[in-house]
Amino acid sequence: MPVLNLDLVVFSVYLLVVAAVGVIASRKENETDDYFLAGRKLTWWIIGGSMIAANISTHHFIGMSGLAYKVGLAVASFEWIAAITLILYGKFFLPYYLKSRITTMPEFLERRFSNNVRLVYAIISLIGYIVIELAVVLYTGSLAIHSLFGLPLLWGLVILCVIGGGYTIYGGFKSVAYTDIIQVTVLILGGLTVTILGLHKVGVTSPQYGPSILGGLRALLAESPDKFHMVRAWNDPDLPWVGVFFGGVWLANIFYWGCNQFITQRTLAAKSVWHGQMGVVFAGFLKLLVPVLVVLPGIIAFRLYNPETGLLRSTCALEKADLAFPTLVKQLLAPGFTGLVMAGLMGCVMSHIASMLSASSSILTFDIYKNYLRKNATNHELIRFGRLATLAVLIIATGVGFFLRDLPAIFIYIQKYWSIAYPSVCALFLAGFFYSRANARGSLIAILAGPLWAVLFTAAEGAHIVPTIPFLTRAIIDFLFVVAIIWLFRTRGDVIPPQASIDRTLPPEVAAELRAVPWYGSFPFWSVVLAAIVIALYVRFF
Repeated sequence: MPVLNLDLVVFSVYLLVVAAVGVIASRKENETDDYFLAGRKLTWWIIGGSMIAANISTHHFIGMSGLAYKVGLAVASFEWIAAITLILYGKFFLPYYLKSRITTMPEFLERRFSNNVRLVYAIISLIGYIVIELAVVLYTGSLAIHSLFGLPLLWGLVILCVIGGGYTIYGGFKSVAYTDIIQVTVLILGGLTVTILGLHKVGVTSPQYGPSILGGLRALLAESPDKFHMVRAWNDPDLPWVGVFFGGVWLANIFYWGCNQFITQRTLAAKSVWHGQMGVVFAGFLKLLVPVLVVLPGIIAFRLYNPETGLLRSTCALEKADLAFPTLVKQLLAPGFTGLVMAGLMGCVMSHIASMLSASSSILTFDIYKNYLRKNATNHELIRFGRLATLAVLIIATGVGFFLRDLPAIFIYIQKYWSIAYPSVCALFLAGFFYSRANARGSLIAILAGPLWAVLFTAAEGAHIVPTIPFLTRAIIDFLFVVAIIWLFRTRGDVIPPQASIDRTLPPEVAAELRAVPWYGSFPFWSVVLAAIVIALYVRFF
Protein backbone atom coordinates (compact mmCIF):
# COMPACT_ATOMS: atom_id res chain seq x y z
CA MET A 1 0.00 0.00 0.00
CA PRO A 2 1.45 3.43 -0.91
CA VAL A 3 2.62 5.56 2.01
CA LEU A 4 0.13 8.31 1.35
CA ASN A 5 -2.83 5.91 1.29
CA LEU A 6 -1.82 4.23 4.56
CA ASP A 7 -1.41 7.57 6.30
CA LEU A 8 -4.73 8.79 4.95
CA VAL A 9 -6.47 5.61 6.12
CA VAL A 10 -5.11 6.02 9.68
CA PHE A 11 -5.98 9.72 9.63
CA SER A 12 -9.51 9.15 8.30
CA VAL A 13 -10.32 6.32 10.72
CA TYR A 14 -9.26 8.51 13.63
CA LEU A 15 -11.50 11.37 12.51
CA LEU A 16 -14.48 9.04 12.17
CA VAL A 17 -13.91 7.54 15.63
CA VAL A 18 -13.76 11.01 17.20
CA ALA A 19 -16.95 12.09 15.43
CA ALA A 20 -18.74 8.89 16.55
CA VAL A 21 -17.69 9.36 20.19
CA GLY A 22 -18.87 12.97 20.08
CA VAL A 23 -22.32 11.97 18.81
CA ILE A 24 -22.73 9.02 21.21
CA ALA A 25 -21.61 11.02 24.27
CA SER A 26 -24.29 13.64 23.73
CA ARG A 27 -27.36 11.42 23.45
CA LYS A 28 -30.42 12.30 25.57
CA GLU A 29 -29.08 15.71 26.61
CA ASN A 30 -32.00 18.16 26.43
CA GLU A 31 -31.33 20.73 29.18
CA THR A 32 -29.23 23.88 28.82
CA ASP A 33 -26.80 22.72 31.51
CA ASP A 34 -26.43 19.46 29.57
CA TYR A 35 -25.75 21.19 26.25
CA PHE A 36 -23.56 24.06 27.46
CA LEU A 37 -21.93 22.58 30.61
CA ALA A 38 -22.21 18.78 30.23
CA GLY A 39 -24.78 18.69 33.04
CA ARG A 40 -22.14 20.00 35.50
CA LYS A 41 -21.01 16.41 36.03
CA LEU A 42 -17.41 16.33 34.77
CA THR A 43 -14.80 14.53 36.88
CA TRP A 44 -11.25 15.73 37.53
CA TRP A 45 -9.47 13.65 34.89
CA ILE A 46 -11.89 14.70 32.16
CA ILE A 47 -11.56 18.36 33.21
CA GLY A 48 -7.74 18.34 33.23
CA GLY A 49 -7.38 16.40 30.01
CA SER A 50 -10.00 18.51 28.26
CA MET A 51 -8.33 21.77 29.35
CA ILE A 52 -5.02 20.70 27.80
CA ALA A 53 -6.60 19.25 24.67
CA ALA A 54 -8.41 22.55 24.12
CA ASN A 55 -5.32 24.58 24.92
CA ILE A 56 -2.90 22.86 22.54
CA SER A 57 -3.30 23.43 18.82
CA THR A 58 -1.27 24.32 15.73
CA HIS A 59 0.03 27.42 17.49
CA HIS A 60 1.87 24.98 19.76
CA PHE A 61 3.00 22.24 17.38
CA ILE A 62 3.81 24.70 14.63
CA GLY A 63 4.10 28.13 16.26
CA MET A 64 5.70 27.28 19.62
CA SER A 65 7.92 24.60 18.08
CA GLY A 66 9.02 27.17 15.49
CA LEU A 67 9.81 29.72 18.19
CA ALA A 68 11.77 27.05 20.09
CA TYR A 69 13.76 26.46 16.90
CA LYS A 70 14.84 30.11 17.10
CA VAL A 71 15.14 30.85 20.84
CA GLY A 72 15.13 27.46 22.56
CA LEU A 73 13.67 26.41 25.89
CA ALA A 74 12.83 29.97 27.01
CA VAL A 75 9.47 29.70 25.25
CA ALA A 76 8.51 27.02 27.81
CA SER A 77 7.82 29.86 30.27
CA PHE A 78 4.36 30.13 28.75
CA GLU A 79 3.73 26.53 29.88
CA TRP A 80 5.52 26.45 33.25
CA ILE A 81 4.14 29.77 34.49
CA ALA A 82 0.72 28.51 33.38
CA ALA A 83 1.10 25.65 35.85
CA ILE A 84 1.50 28.15 38.72
CA THR A 85 -1.38 30.24 37.40
CA LEU A 86 -3.62 27.18 37.40
CA ILE A 87 -2.91 26.70 41.11
CA LEU A 88 -3.92 30.31 41.81
CA TYR A 89 -7.06 29.89 39.70
CA GLY A 90 -8.05 26.74 41.55
CA LYS A 91 -7.50 28.42 44.92
CA PHE A 92 -9.04 31.87 44.46
CA PHE A 93 -11.35 31.94 41.41
CA LEU A 94 -12.81 28.48 40.85
CA PRO A 95 -14.59 27.93 44.21
CA TYR A 96 -16.57 31.15 43.74
CA TYR A 97 -17.42 30.34 40.12
CA LEU A 98 -18.81 26.96 41.16
CA LYS A 99 -20.57 28.34 44.22
CA SER A 100 -22.35 31.04 42.20
CA ARG A 101 -23.19 28.57 39.36
CA ILE A 102 -22.41 31.07 36.65
CA THR A 103 -22.47 29.85 33.03
CA THR A 104 -20.13 32.34 31.36
CA MET A 105 -17.27 34.65 32.36
CA PRO A 106 -19.07 37.83 31.25
CA GLU A 107 -21.84 36.80 33.66
CA PHE A 108 -19.40 37.23 36.56
CA LEU A 109 -18.70 40.81 35.47
CA GLU A 110 -22.42 41.56 35.44
CA ARG A 111 -22.87 40.21 38.98
CA ARG A 112 -19.88 42.18 40.22
CA PHE A 113 -20.21 45.35 38.14
CA SER A 114 -22.97 45.88 35.57
CA ASN A 115 -24.75 44.53 32.52
CA ASN A 116 -22.87 46.96 30.26
CA VAL A 117 -19.52 45.61 31.40
CA ARG A 118 -20.79 42.10 30.71
CA LEU A 119 -21.78 43.08 27.16
CA VAL A 120 -18.45 44.74 26.37
CA TYR A 121 -16.48 41.74 27.55
CA ALA A 122 -18.76 39.38 25.63
CA ILE A 123 -18.05 41.35 22.44
CA ILE A 124 -14.29 41.42 23.11
CA SER A 125 -14.32 37.66 23.70
CA LEU A 126 -16.22 36.93 20.51
CA ILE A 127 -13.92 39.09 18.37
CA GLY A 128 -10.87 37.41 19.85
CA TYR A 129 -12.25 33.91 19.46
CA ILE A 130 -13.29 34.39 15.85
CA VAL A 131 -10.50 36.59 14.43
CA ILE A 132 -7.47 35.72 16.55
CA GLU A 133 -8.08 32.09 17.53
CA LEU A 134 -10.54 30.28 15.28
CA ALA A 135 -9.49 31.81 11.97
CA VAL A 136 -5.81 31.17 12.67
CA VAL A 137 -6.36 27.59 13.84
CA LEU A 138 -8.59 26.76 10.88
CA TYR A 139 -6.05 28.19 8.45
CA THR A 140 -2.95 26.65 10.01
CA GLY A 141 -4.70 23.32 10.53
CA SER A 142 -5.66 23.14 6.87
CA LEU A 143 -2.13 24.24 5.97
CA ALA A 144 -0.73 21.33 8.00
CA ILE A 145 -3.03 18.92 6.14
CA HIS A 146 -1.83 20.39 2.86
CA SER A 147 1.87 20.16 3.77
CA LEU A 148 1.69 16.50 4.85
CA PHE A 149 -0.97 15.04 2.55
CA GLY A 150 -1.00 17.46 -0.37
CA LEU A 151 -4.72 18.17 -0.05
CA PRO A 152 -5.86 21.62 -1.22
CA LEU A 153 -6.29 24.28 1.45
CA LEU A 154 -10.05 24.39 0.91
CA TRP A 155 -10.36 20.64 1.50
CA GLY A 156 -8.54 20.97 4.79
CA LEU A 157 -10.94 23.70 5.89
CA VAL A 158 -13.91 21.53 4.93
CA ILE A 159 -12.56 18.53 6.89
CA LEU A 160 -12.01 20.59 10.03
CA CYS A 161 -15.39 22.31 9.74
CA VAL A 162 -17.46 19.20 9.05
CA ILE A 163 -15.84 16.97 11.71
CA GLY A 164 -14.88 19.46 14.46
CA GLY A 165 -17.87 21.72 13.93
CA GLY A 166 -20.36 18.93 13.28
CA TYR A 167 -20.23 17.09 16.58
CA THR A 168 -19.98 20.39 18.49
CA ILE A 169 -23.15 21.75 16.90
CA TYR A 170 -24.99 18.47 17.49
CA GLY A 171 -23.77 17.43 20.93
CA GLY A 172 -22.69 20.63 22.64
CA PHE A 173 -20.08 20.79 25.39
CA LYS A 174 -20.44 17.19 26.55
CA SER A 175 -19.34 16.00 23.10
CA VAL A 176 -16.38 18.39 23.29
CA ALA A 177 -15.28 17.22 26.74
CA TYR A 178 -15.44 13.48 26.03
CA THR A 179 -13.77 13.66 22.62
CA ASP A 180 -11.04 15.76 24.24
CA ILE A 181 -9.91 12.70 26.23
CA ILE A 182 -9.23 10.85 22.97
CA GLN A 183 -7.54 13.91 21.51
CA VAL A 184 -5.16 14.53 24.40
CA THR A 185 -4.18 10.84 24.59
CA VAL A 186 -3.29 10.61 20.90
CA LEU A 187 -1.68 14.05 21.12
CA ILE A 188 0.70 12.97 23.90
CA LEU A 189 1.54 9.66 22.20
CA GLY A 190 2.16 11.37 18.85
CA GLY A 191 4.25 14.17 20.33
CA LEU A 192 6.34 11.75 22.39
CA THR A 193 6.91 9.59 19.30
CA VAL A 194 8.33 12.53 17.36
CA THR A 195 10.49 13.64 20.31
CA ILE A 196 11.88 10.15 20.95
CA LEU A 197 12.67 9.50 17.28
CA GLY A 198 14.20 12.97 16.99
CA LEU A 199 16.47 12.44 19.99
CA HIS A 200 17.50 9.05 18.61
CA LYS A 201 18.37 10.62 15.24
CA VAL A 202 20.47 13.29 16.98
CA GLY A 203 22.24 10.52 18.93
CA VAL A 204 22.93 8.54 15.76
CA THR A 205 24.36 11.60 13.98
CA SER A 206 26.43 12.50 17.07
CA PRO A 207 27.88 9.06 17.98
CA GLN A 208 30.45 10.52 20.38
CA TYR A 209 27.57 11.08 22.84
CA GLY A 210 26.09 7.62 22.28
CA PRO A 211 23.80 6.53 19.40
CA SER A 212 20.69 6.48 21.58
CA ILE A 213 17.88 8.64 22.91
CA LEU A 214 19.92 9.67 25.96
CA GLY A 215 22.90 10.25 23.69
CA GLY A 216 20.78 12.59 21.59
CA LEU A 217 19.73 14.53 24.68
CA ARG A 218 23.35 14.79 25.83
CA ALA A 219 24.33 16.01 22.36
CA LEU A 220 21.68 18.74 22.42
CA LEU A 221 22.75 19.94 25.87
CA ALA A 222 26.45 19.90 24.93
CA GLU A 223 26.31 21.26 21.38
CA SER A 224 23.42 23.75 21.70
CA PRO A 225 23.74 25.05 25.29
CA ASP A 226 22.35 28.47 24.35
CA LYS A 227 19.01 26.78 23.57
CA PHE A 228 18.57 25.60 27.18
CA HIS A 229 18.34 28.87 29.09
CA MET A 230 15.05 30.26 30.38
CA VAL A 231 16.22 33.89 30.74
CA ARG A 232 16.74 36.14 27.71
CA ALA A 233 17.75 39.80 27.37
CA TRP A 234 15.46 42.46 28.85
CA ASN A 235 14.88 43.94 25.37
CA ASP A 236 14.40 40.66 23.50
CA PRO A 237 11.48 41.30 21.07
CA ASP A 238 9.74 38.00 21.80
CA LEU A 239 10.67 36.86 25.33
CA PRO A 240 12.25 39.67 27.40
CA TRP A 241 12.86 38.52 30.96
CA VAL A 242 11.04 41.59 32.31
CA GLY A 243 7.90 40.66 30.39
CA VAL A 244 8.22 36.97 31.20
CA PHE A 245 8.70 37.19 34.97
CA PHE A 246 6.94 40.49 35.76
CA GLY A 247 4.64 41.24 32.86
CA GLY A 248 2.77 39.82 29.93
CA VAL A 249 3.30 36.10 30.47
CA TRP A 250 1.62 36.26 33.90
CA LEU A 251 -1.20 38.45 32.60
CA ALA A 252 -1.71 36.21 29.57
CA ASN A 253 -1.99 33.16 31.79
CA ILE A 254 -4.29 34.80 34.35
CA PHE A 255 -6.56 35.83 31.49
CA TYR A 256 -6.31 32.53 29.65
CA TRP A 257 -6.87 30.17 32.57
CA GLY A 258 -9.00 32.30 34.90
CA CYS A 259 -11.12 34.76 32.89
CA ASN A 260 -11.53 33.05 29.52
CA GLN A 261 -14.77 31.22 28.70
CA PHE A 262 -12.95 28.99 26.24
CA ILE A 263 -10.97 27.32 29.05
CA THR A 264 -12.95 27.96 32.24
CA GLN A 265 -16.04 26.33 30.73
CA ARG A 266 -14.49 22.97 31.61
CA THR A 267 -14.16 23.79 35.29
CA LEU A 268 -17.63 25.37 35.43
CA ALA A 269 -18.89 21.90 34.45
CA ALA A 270 -17.20 20.17 37.43
CA LYS A 271 -19.38 17.90 39.55
CA SER A 272 -17.85 19.33 42.76
CA VAL A 273 -15.23 21.78 44.01
CA TRP A 274 -12.80 18.91 44.66
CA HIS A 275 -13.14 17.59 41.10
CA GLY A 276 -12.75 21.11 39.73
CA GLN A 277 -9.61 21.85 41.74
CA MET A 278 -8.02 18.46 41.09
CA GLY A 279 -8.82 18.82 37.40
CA VAL A 280 -7.02 22.15 37.42
CA VAL A 281 -3.91 20.79 39.15
CA PHE A 282 -3.93 17.75 36.82
CA ALA A 283 -3.90 20.18 33.89
CA GLY A 284 -0.93 21.90 35.58
CA PHE A 285 1.05 18.65 35.59
CA LEU A 286 0.19 18.08 31.93
CA LYS A 287 1.48 21.59 31.16
CA LEU A 288 4.90 20.49 32.45
CA LEU A 289 4.88 17.82 29.75
CA VAL A 290 3.99 20.15 26.87
CA PRO A 291 7.57 21.47 26.32
CA VAL A 292 8.70 17.86 25.82
CA LEU A 293 6.09 17.50 23.09
CA VAL A 294 6.56 20.79 21.23
CA VAL A 295 9.59 22.77 22.49
CA LEU A 296 12.15 19.97 22.44
CA PRO A 297 11.23 19.01 18.84
CA GLY A 298 11.95 22.60 17.79
CA ILE A 299 15.45 22.38 19.30
CA ILE A 300 15.95 18.95 17.69
CA ALA A 301 14.96 20.37 14.29
CA PHE A 302 17.51 23.18 14.77
CA ARG A 303 20.23 20.63 15.54
CA LEU A 304 19.37 18.47 12.52
CA TYR A 305 18.01 20.74 9.79
CA ASN A 306 19.32 24.25 10.44
CA PRO A 307 20.54 25.43 6.96
CA GLU A 308 23.84 26.71 8.38
CA THR A 309 24.92 24.17 11.02
CA GLY A 310 22.35 21.34 10.92
CA LEU A 311 23.76 17.84 10.97
CA LEU A 312 21.43 16.75 8.15
CA ARG A 313 21.17 20.05 6.29
CA SER A 314 22.41 18.41 3.07
CA THR A 315 19.34 16.17 2.92
CA CYS A 316 16.79 18.62 4.31
CA ALA A 317 17.29 22.30 5.15
CA LEU A 318 14.50 24.21 6.90
CA GLU A 319 13.38 27.33 5.06
CA LYS A 320 11.07 28.55 7.83
CA ALA A 321 11.17 28.01 11.58
CA ASP A 322 7.45 27.23 11.79
CA LEU A 323 8.05 24.14 9.64
CA ALA A 324 10.20 22.51 12.35
CA PHE A 325 7.61 20.04 13.66
CA PRO A 326 6.08 19.06 10.27
CA THR A 327 9.61 18.49 8.93
CA LEU A 328 10.43 16.10 11.78
CA VAL A 329 7.20 14.22 11.08
CA LYS A 330 8.02 13.91 7.38
CA GLN A 331 11.65 12.95 7.85
CA LEU A 332 11.51 10.60 10.82
CA LEU A 333 8.22 8.70 10.87
CA ALA A 334 7.49 5.43 9.11
CA PRO A 335 4.41 4.91 6.90
CA GLY A 336 1.24 4.91 8.97
CA PHE A 337 2.84 6.72 11.90
CA THR A 338 2.69 9.98 9.94
CA GLY A 339 -1.06 9.53 9.74
CA LEU A 340 -1.26 8.77 13.47
CA VAL A 341 0.79 11.83 14.50
CA MET A 342 -1.14 13.94 12.03
CA ALA A 343 -4.32 12.58 13.59
CA GLY A 344 -3.05 13.69 17.00
CA LEU A 345 -2.22 17.13 15.66
CA MET A 346 -5.57 17.45 13.91
CA GLY A 347 -7.23 16.09 17.03
CA CYS A 348 -5.97 18.98 19.10
CA VAL A 349 -6.85 21.36 16.27
CA MET A 350 -10.42 20.02 16.24
CA SER A 351 -10.55 20.20 20.03
CA HIS A 352 -9.43 23.83 19.88
CA ILE A 353 -12.03 24.57 17.22
CA ALA A 354 -14.78 22.73 19.10
CA SER A 355 -13.93 24.49 22.36
CA MET A 356 -13.91 27.92 20.72
CA LEU A 357 -17.22 27.20 19.06
CA SER A 358 -18.75 26.00 22.33
CA ALA A 359 -17.46 29.05 24.22
CA SER A 360 -18.66 31.44 21.51
CA SER A 361 -22.05 29.75 21.45
CA SER A 362 -22.39 30.03 25.24
CA ILE A 363 -21.55 33.74 25.19
CA LEU A 364 -23.88 34.50 22.29
CA THR A 365 -26.70 32.47 23.85
CA PHE A 366 -26.56 33.61 27.47
CA ASP A 367 -24.80 36.98 27.41
CA ILE A 368 -26.54 38.39 24.34
CA TYR A 369 -29.59 36.34 23.24
CA LYS A 370 -31.04 35.49 26.66
CA ASN A 371 -29.81 38.65 28.36
CA TYR A 372 -31.01 41.14 25.75
CA LEU A 373 -33.22 39.56 23.10
CA ARG A 374 -35.31 36.84 24.77
CA LYS A 375 -35.15 36.88 28.56
CA ASN A 376 -37.84 34.19 28.93
CA ALA A 377 -36.43 31.76 26.37
CA THR A 378 -37.12 28.09 27.05
CA ASN A 379 -34.42 25.42 27.23
CA HIS A 380 -35.37 24.24 23.75
CA GLU A 381 -35.09 27.76 22.33
CA LEU A 382 -31.70 28.34 24.00
CA ILE A 383 -30.26 25.08 22.64
CA ARG A 384 -31.63 25.80 19.16
CA PHE A 385 -30.14 29.29 19.19
CA GLY A 386 -26.86 27.88 20.54
CA ARG A 387 -26.62 25.49 17.59
CA LEU A 388 -27.38 28.23 15.09
CA ALA A 389 -24.85 30.53 16.79
CA THR A 390 -22.19 27.81 16.59
CA LEU A 391 -22.83 27.37 12.87
CA ALA A 392 -22.68 31.13 12.24
CA VAL A 393 -19.39 31.53 14.14
CA LEU A 394 -17.91 28.57 12.24
CA ILE A 395 -18.86 30.04 8.86
CA ILE A 396 -17.48 33.50 9.70
CA ALA A 397 -14.20 32.15 11.12
CA THR A 398 -13.74 29.84 8.13
CA GLY A 399 -14.19 32.78 5.78
CA VAL A 400 -11.59 34.82 7.68
CA GLY A 401 -9.23 31.84 7.86
CA PHE A 402 -9.43 31.20 4.11
CA PHE A 403 -8.12 34.69 3.34
CA LEU A 404 -5.19 34.57 5.76
CA ARG A 405 -1.87 34.56 3.96
CA ASP A 406 1.78 34.87 5.00
CA LEU A 407 1.18 34.99 8.74
CA PRO A 408 4.14 36.00 10.88
CA ALA A 409 5.25 33.57 13.62
CA ILE A 410 1.95 31.97 14.61
CA PHE A 411 2.48 31.71 18.36
CA ILE A 412 3.68 35.31 18.67
CA TYR A 413 0.85 36.50 16.42
CA ILE A 414 -1.78 35.09 18.78
CA GLN A 415 -0.03 36.30 21.93
CA LYS A 416 0.59 39.78 20.52
CA TYR A 417 -2.96 40.49 19.43
CA TRP A 418 -4.55 39.02 22.55
CA SER A 419 -2.25 41.35 24.51
CA ILE A 420 -4.41 44.24 23.30
CA ALA A 421 -7.29 42.97 25.43
CA TYR A 422 -6.04 40.75 28.25
CA PRO A 423 -4.36 43.43 30.46
CA SER A 424 -7.67 45.24 30.94
CA VAL A 425 -9.62 42.00 31.39
CA CYS A 426 -7.16 40.79 34.04
CA ALA A 427 -7.39 44.13 35.86
CA LEU A 428 -11.19 43.92 35.94
CA PHE A 429 -11.35 40.35 37.22
CA LEU A 430 -8.64 40.92 39.85
CA ALA A 431 -10.34 44.13 40.99
CA GLY A 432 -13.68 42.34 41.02
CA PHE A 433 -12.36 39.67 43.36
CA PHE A 434 -9.97 41.62 45.57
CA TYR A 435 -10.83 45.36 45.50
CA SER A 436 -14.26 46.12 46.92
CA ARG A 437 -14.13 49.81 45.93
CA ALA A 438 -13.94 48.98 42.22
CA ASN A 439 -17.31 50.00 40.78
CA ALA A 440 -19.42 49.71 37.63
CA ARG A 441 -18.56 53.15 36.25
CA GLY A 442 -14.81 52.71 36.60
CA SER A 443 -14.86 49.16 35.25
CA LEU A 444 -16.83 50.17 32.14
CA ILE A 445 -14.43 53.04 31.40
CA ALA A 446 -11.48 50.71 32.03
CA ILE A 447 -12.60 47.88 29.74
CA LEU A 448 -13.27 50.39 26.95
CA ALA A 449 -10.18 52.56 27.44
CA GLY A 450 -7.72 49.68 27.99
CA PRO A 451 -7.93 48.07 24.50
CA LEU A 452 -8.22 51.53 22.88
CA TRP A 453 -5.03 52.63 24.64
CA ALA A 454 -3.27 49.43 23.49
CA VAL A 455 -4.36 49.91 19.87
CA LEU A 456 -3.25 53.57 19.83
CA PHE A 457 0.07 52.69 21.44
CA THR A 458 0.65 49.93 18.87
CA ALA A 459 -0.16 52.34 16.04
CA ALA A 460 2.22 54.92 17.51
CA GLU A 461 4.97 52.29 17.64
CA GLY A 462 4.32 51.43 13.99
CA ALA A 463 4.57 55.10 13.05
CA HIS A 464 7.78 55.45 15.11
CA ILE A 465 6.17 58.13 17.27
CA VAL A 466 7.13 56.22 20.41
CA PRO A 467 9.92 53.67 20.85
CA THR A 468 9.03 50.04 20.20
CA ILE A 469 8.53 48.06 23.42
CA PRO A 470 8.35 44.24 23.49
CA PHE A 471 4.66 43.39 23.72
CA LEU A 472 5.10 41.28 26.84
CA THR A 473 6.68 44.26 28.59
CA ARG A 474 4.10 46.68 27.23
CA ALA A 475 1.32 44.47 28.58
CA ILE A 476 2.25 45.38 32.15
CA ILE A 477 2.15 49.10 31.21
CA ASP A 478 -1.34 48.59 29.76
CA PHE A 479 -2.36 46.73 32.92
CA LEU A 480 -1.16 49.53 35.20
CA PHE A 481 -2.97 52.08 33.01
CA VAL A 482 -6.26 50.22 33.51
CA VAL A 483 -5.62 49.74 37.23
CA ALA A 484 -5.14 53.50 37.53
CA ILE A 485 -8.53 54.10 35.88
CA ILE A 486 -10.25 51.65 38.22
CA TRP A 487 -8.62 53.37 41.21
CA LEU A 488 -9.45 56.91 40.04
CA PHE A 489 -13.15 56.05 39.66
CA ARG A 490 -13.29 53.95 42.83
CA THR A 491 -16.17 54.17 45.29
CA ARG A 492 -15.39 56.69 48.01
CA GLY A 493 -16.81 56.88 51.50
CA ASP A 494 -18.17 54.15 53.72
CA VAL A 495 -21.02 52.89 51.51
CA ILE A 496 -19.90 49.86 49.49
CA PRO A 497 -22.52 48.16 47.25
CA PRO A 498 -23.42 44.59 48.37
CA GLN A 499 -22.18 43.02 45.12
CA ALA A 500 -18.75 44.61 45.67
CA SER A 501 -17.78 42.05 48.30
CA ILE A 502 -17.12 38.67 46.73
CA ASP A 503 -17.76 35.96 49.30
CA ARG A 504 -15.38 33.12 48.46
CA THR A 505 -16.16 31.08 51.57
CA LEU A 506 -17.44 27.61 50.82
CA PRO A 507 -20.81 26.29 51.98
CA PRO A 508 -20.43 24.18 55.16
CA GLU A 509 -21.18 20.90 53.40
CA VAL A 510 -18.59 21.59 50.69
CA ALA A 511 -15.96 22.63 53.24
CA ALA A 512 -16.64 19.44 55.22
CA GLU A 513 -16.32 17.33 52.07
CA LEU A 514 -12.92 18.87 51.28
CA ARG A 515 -11.69 18.36 54.87
CA ALA A 516 -12.60 14.68 54.61
CA VAL A 517 -10.21 14.19 51.68
CA PRO A 518 -6.93 12.53 52.79
CA TRP A 519 -3.84 14.75 52.53
CA TYR A 520 -2.38 12.75 49.63
CA GLY A 521 -5.51 13.38 47.59
CA SER A 522 -5.95 17.05 48.39
CA PHE A 523 -5.59 20.08 46.16
CA PRO A 524 -3.12 21.86 48.53
CA PHE A 525 -0.74 18.87 48.59
CA TRP A 526 -0.57 18.44 44.83
CA SER A 527 -0.34 22.22 44.35
CA VAL A 528 2.80 22.32 46.50
CA VAL A 529 4.30 19.39 44.54
CA LEU A 530 3.52 21.09 41.22
CA ALA A 531 4.97 24.46 42.33
CA ALA A 532 8.15 22.76 43.63
CA ILE A 533 8.71 21.04 40.26
CA VAL A 534 8.30 24.33 38.38
CA ILE A 535 10.79 26.08 40.67
CA ALA A 536 13.26 23.20 40.26
CA LEU A 537 12.99 23.41 36.45
CA TYR A 538 13.73 27.13 36.49
CA VAL A 539 16.70 26.62 38.80
CA ARG A 540 18.07 23.87 36.53
CA PHE A 541 17.68 25.80 33.27
CA PHE A 542 18.05 29.38 34.51
